[in-house]
Amino acid sequence: MTIKTELMYQELKAAIIDLLARSRPLKPQTERQLSRYMTEHSEELYAFLHDASKDLEEHEIEILFGPQFTPDAQDQADVSQTLNHWRPTSKEITQLICDICKELPFTTVQLPGDVAAKLTLHEVMVERFVRLLHLERAPEPRVSAAIRDTLPCDLWPFAMAMLRQRGFTPQRQEWFAQFACYMASRHPVTREQLADASEFIADQPSLDPVALVPAVHALVRAARDSVVFAQKGRTYWSPDVAQHHHYHGQGQVDGDLVQNRQEEEKRLQVIADDLEAFGQAASSEVDA
Repeated sequence: MTIKTELMYQELKAAIIDLLARSRPLKPQTERQLSRYMTEHSEELYAFLHDASKDLEEHEIEILFGPQFTPDAQDQADVSQTLNHWRPTSKEITQLICDICKELPFTTVQLPGDVAAKLTLHEVMVERFVRLLHLERAPEPRVSAAIRDTLPCDLWPFAMAMLRQRGFTPQRQEWFAQFACYMASRHPVTREQLADASEFIADQPSLDPVALVPAVHALVRAARDSVVFAQKGRTYWSPDVAQHHHYHGQGQVDGDLVQNRQEEEKRLQVIADDLEAFGQAASSEVDA
């Protein structure tokens, strides 16, 4: 490594160690898996967590602790700043996993009742967490710079993280960065809007506005239908099932669900309007 690369490698390693060392509550999936396991083995959870990495087979560790070591959106965003001007190679990522395992022997998890317990780390846990950060997919520095210079400081790390997710080739990363910047030039952008837009773009076979605009309008219509369905209240899928439950809750409206669906529809409508205008602006530039 060059001196510059070594500095960036150390910065990235420190950021990931900080993430892994944070005390976190057991995720519901992990708690359910552990509950079943503890019932079968009649062992105290506190002691089990301390010795799990040496007592379990690798596939058991993956099953039990996979959810716990799946980085969330905040984790993904927290490493974005270390990837502004550099992205590690496959070899460097392998070395990164090895180095983290040497330097961080355990982490802390919060058990029910606000009890903290040490969880000895296994390479399987660390590797899963690091691999799912998709560090090797970091966008080119010029794309990163465009995002960082346009979006608010509390938002651009999440946008950078979105560009590392499934479906984002370098071409799509560049396109989405331009679109996100265009959105920001028209109105304040929210994290939820960016997430919806990135999810939509990742699933599209083409970036041609001729295909994108009808697709996003179809998504808006589907969201509108979801609002109408939620406003009708709970509906049993079968008369027999309804009768079995004595029609309990039939027609009951979930206010929170309705509100969530309405907010989603509004976000998608904003994205549809922006996408249509973005396509028209691009066409005008080509014609000029």
